[in-house]
Amino acid sequence: MLSIFRTNQAAFSIFLLIYAVVLRSAYFLNAFPVDMANDGVLSLWMKDWFGNGYIAAGIVAILVIFLQAVLLNTLVNKYRLFREVTLFPGLFYILIVSAVQDFLPLSSILLGNTFLILAIYNLLSIFKAKKCADGIFNTGLFIGTAALFYNAFAFFLFLGLIGLLVLRTVKLKEVLMLIAGYVLPFIFASTYYFWYDQLGEYWNSYFFMQFNFLDFRWAGGWNTYYKLIILMLLFLVGLFNRYTFEKSYQTRSFMNIFYTTLLLSGLTFLFQENIQISHFLIIATPLSILMAASFLGMSKVTAELIHLIFFMGIMLFQFDVLSIG
Repeated sequence: MLSIFRTNQAAFSIFLLIYAVVLRSAYFLNAFPVDMANDGVLSLWMKDWFGNGYIAAGIVAILVIFLQAVLLNTLVNKYRLFREVTLFPGLFYILIVSAVQDFLPLSSILLGNTFLILAIYNLLSIFKAKKCADGIFNTGLFIGTAALFYNAFAFFLFLGLIGLLVLRTVKLKEVLMLIAGYVLPFIFASTYYFWYDQLGEYWNSYFFMQFNFLDFRWAGGWNTYYKLIILMLLFLVGLFNRYTFEKSYQTRSFMNIFYTTLLLSGLTFLFQENIQISHFLIIATPLSILMAASFLGMSKVTAELIHLIFFMGIMLFQFDVLSIG
């Protein structure tokens, strides 16, 4: 199966859509609600728009992750993170965001991931660029927009600041550009709620109250443990890879950005209120890059076998073939 996605032909991206449909097909046999845990204001508007249209929300979720997968592949191939031009990053992104049943509904974190990917795309574009004001501003703008979907994305302002430090010589005016882009979505949202005399409620309900320390809200039992085991295995495969990256300063700098993204994703678990299993979606973007590297570093036979084990295991659990009480 993996051989299909080792190609450098963009037309083969259609197989990513098929892959997503197959992995997420269990959703349509058991209509899940539109899961918007810790809603941001944009997530609430999306939820209101769909109402009880679970099937429509499921279709949109597939299209969203297909778009995200294509964006990731475009990012990786444009900035030449790997020696090979491959569809693996998008493939493993889809695998991760479909790994457990909690990930299948259209969620606020899934929507926010789109803007995190766009933020990273713009951040990498500023590397040694003479004119990069738009890239810096857009990085902040997309991070701020992601935070309006899911509050924890607000922490990725530090990704932008660290990116300026790693990719450029830090200048005060560039830091201010980043912050200006970051706060703009909050200004728009605040203006809207001020107009309707709900400004205080907006900041209290959708920002301050959504921070808490070590506030985990998931049920115990094997139903939770097997999900955590699957996610941990995916994480370990991605983190401990043997892929030999190019030794150029550019590639090392870009990979440091993804490791920083993974670190910040982990830190959000400490401070976000009402942490549920679905919160693990926030690590999908950096982890998909690392998993792609891990599989590219394996022999083709080993990579095929491990991917098949993950794929079959996920499908069996999605359809409750391996029922766990």
